Amino acid sequence: MIGRLAVVGLGLLGGSVALAARKHGAAAEIRGVDPYLESAGDIPLIELAEAARWADLVVLAVPVDAMEGVLTGLAPHLGPETLLTDVASVKGPMAELARRCLSHPERCVGAHPMAGGHASGLGAARADLFEGRTCFVTPAGTESPSVVDRIEQFWQCLGALTVRRTPEDHDAITAALSHAPHVIAFAFARGLPGEEVLAWAGPGLHDFIRIARGNPKLWCEILLMNRERVAEEMARFQSSLKGILGALERGDRVALEQALEEARERSEKLP
Repeated sequence: MIGRLAVVGLGLLGGSVALAARKHGAAAEIRGVDPYLESAGDIPLIELAEAARWADLVVLAVPVDAMEGVLTGLAPHLGPETLLTDVASVKGPMAELARRCLSHPERCVGAHPMAGGHASGLGAARADLFEGRTCFVTPAGTESPSVVDRIEQFWQCLGALTVRRTPEDHDAITAALSHAPHVIAFAFARGLPGEEVLAWAGPGLHDFIRIARGNPKLWCEILLMNRERVAEEMARFQSSLKGILGALERGDRVALEQALEEARERSEKLP
């Protein structure tokens, strides 16, 4: 168990970290940092510098484009034993920021819980958000085993199923599992017909484009930070789409059905 936990950024993910830590007894004391909130219910709010001096573990749950400013603000005030982790969905750039901004980057171990939703803000936070969900723990290689173990155990205490990967491997995986699918959903939603037609949409369309309701500013930053790997996955998608479109144009029922069957088989492998 962590003694004093500070969560910086009380949106969906950060708020859920605080609620889950309280629910599961993962921390004895919990404080929040969020300059955009006047109150966070029964989560006491403190300033960033105070959080750095006070906490045993700081969880960074701010947008990726705000991460450098937060790390720079924390760095001069961090206690000698304070640990850090984060929830960013791009890990390579986060590891580089830690190396550049922190005197002891070996005390910062990145993480990415594969949980969330299109709703945002503290009001959408849930104490059970991480239960049964995969959480990547992404040590950069300079951390001691005990530090990595403590961070991993913290996420496990919140109910997550942890898996360790390097930041680079993580970014390649999430490009395929999350980032490229968001690009496809955004692109399809962008080309939807007018409201008079959308009024007839069934649950299939709603399910397909749900993730296109994500925060555009946030997703713009994520995609730009992982753009090379996202481009690789989109090239793979374009190749697959080209094969299906070719079968349609030719009226080739055998090739089209084979492509759809391959897609069905792949989709059924999802846990």
